[in-house]
Amino acid sequence: MECKKGTSAMLEWRSRFLTEGTLEEAEYDQALRCAESLEQSGVISAQEWIELVKAANIALLNVR
Repeated sequence: MECKKGTSAMLEWRSRFLTEGTLEEAEYDQALRCAESLEQSGVISAQEWIELVKAANIALLNVR
């Protein structure tokens, strides 16, 4: 059950922040805060948090 919860949260996060494949700096900051909140609340693991941060980093770099 916990695995499904984390997977669902990650899919929602990706849908919210990575739909267009790019992030402006303000969106990037919001995405990182949201990912951190998910990790701190125990919804996702530290490893899953790292995956989200890496995805956000790539999306930020796509803008430049």
